[in-house]
Amino acid sequence: MKVIRVAAIQFRIEIESSRERILERAKKLIGEAAKEEVQIVCLPERWNYRKGNVEDNLEPVNGPTMGFLEKISEEYGIYLIGGAIWVFNENKTENHIIAGIFNPKGEILSIQQKLHLYLYEKSFFSPGKNLNVVDTELGKIGVAICFDMTFPEVARFYALEGVDLIFSPVLIRDDGIENWHIYLKARALENRMPICAVNCVGGFNDKKFPGQSLIIDFKKGHETPSKLQVREGVPYKEQVLIATVDLATARKLRKKRLAERLEIDNRILGKNKK
Repeated sequence: MKVIRVAAIQFRIEIESSRERILERAKKLIGEAAKEEVQIVCLPERWNYRKGNVEDNLEPVNGPTMGFLEKISEEYGIYLIGGAIWVFNENKTENHIIAGIFNPKGEILSIQQKLHLYLYEKSFFSPGKNLNVVDTELGKIGVAICFDMTFPEVARFYALEGVDLIFSPVLIRDDGIENWHIYLKARALENRMPICAVNCVGGFNDKKFPGQSLIIDFKKGHETPSKLQVREGVPYKEQVLIATVDLATARKLRKKRLAERLEIDNRILGKNKK
């Protein structure tokens, strides 16, 4: 498919809310996106976070949040990137930060674990080991959870594997937004890769999360230099940010960029010597 519509749910964290209330609000916002004929919806990292310690926010992989995401993706007939949530495995021997990817039938296509853990996360969670490429009729998609996007190898892996669009659920404080936006734009330009990155709004523990989510792709007709098309969420406002993403233009640009990369690699390594 050449053009698709995606939505980033800039969700407001309300730590005093019950799980039922949180899921009810998520359903409402996802429903708003579905009414706009969006095909893929992405939630942010820790959108289901409630008051308490890490242990209070852990769920089994097949727990209530994943069950809700299965149901809602089928109800609205959309692809759904379930943000990034905290889970423990069936043996309760490891905790992971995961993003479930669901199809319009409510089926789990893939579960992407966070590879690069940030600061305190290393004390509670185990890092993931693999990046998963998800093939859909809309195109190939990949997920990079928050800190993963700061490592160029992640986006480059997806580009080399033919991914058309990267989704990045995050939880970024206000003092990290500038750096985060730079990383996103750099990853997009390096790989000629569209990116849908979504952040929470709200706050807890004296930390503020401003949203300012980005949906990035490329302006048609601009090859040298390529020009980013950036749509940004409103600061500190819960919002359904919707954009049309031109996959065909990005594919064309990416094919050229990757060919130039291989040419340079061969020259440096001496593989093009006769």
